[in-house]
Amino acid sequence: MHESHGTTPAEHAGFHHQGPLGHRFEDAAAWSQVFDDPARAEWQRPDEVVAALVTRDDLAVGDLGAGTGYFSVRFAKAVPKGRVVGLDIEPTMVAYLNERAAKEGEPNLSAVAVDTEGGGMPGDLDLLFVCNTYHHIADRPAYFRRATANLAKGGRVAIVDFRVDSDRGPPKEHKLAPETVIAEMKAAGLELVGQHDFLPDQYILVFAPPAS
Repeated sequence: MHESHGTTPAEHAGFHHQGPLGHRFEDAAAWSQVFDDPARAEWQRPDEVVAALVTRDDLAVGDLGAGTGYFSVRFAKAVPKGRVVGLDIEPTMVAYLNERAAKEGEPNLSAVAVDTEGGGMPGDLDLLFVCNTYHHIADRPAYFRRATANLAKGGRVAIVDFRVDSDRGPPKEHKLAPETVIAEMKAAGLELVGQHDFLPDQYILVFAPPAS
């Protein structure tokens, strides 16, 4: 799986692989023109998002739905003493991102395949980042219970997704209100520990396991 985008083909295709939108994103090179469109920065504000979430330069970050690495590469630059793992269900996206990391000289960036049920996650992640991807996941409480089972101590999950009233992103019926995300993540065993409201079309919600 990988993130959906607010511009045309991806807006309509989403990245549901088994869900109601049913499209796949197998042509990584072609989709990179959409996901990495420079105009996206005007509303996605990726550098501000990364700065808001990176608390140390040695974090281990998992970018769920990494796609072509729009955020993965930025996180890799922000955590030079850490590591970033791009996570996607599409083998072509995983291969593309690994090639991109080598080509762009990002030794702390790699990509691995995950499954549609939350399996395959690397262990000891300090941050699991989920941008424009959450609303496509089936049975989200079960998914995130499994996906976050091996977070590092103090690990967090950051969900970035489209507001219901935004004109960008998927059709309105596929968007989720923050309250829904908070309830679902609570069912997954995670509690809201922070949020950011600086994006024009999206919310940023940060979750963590309850303090023991």
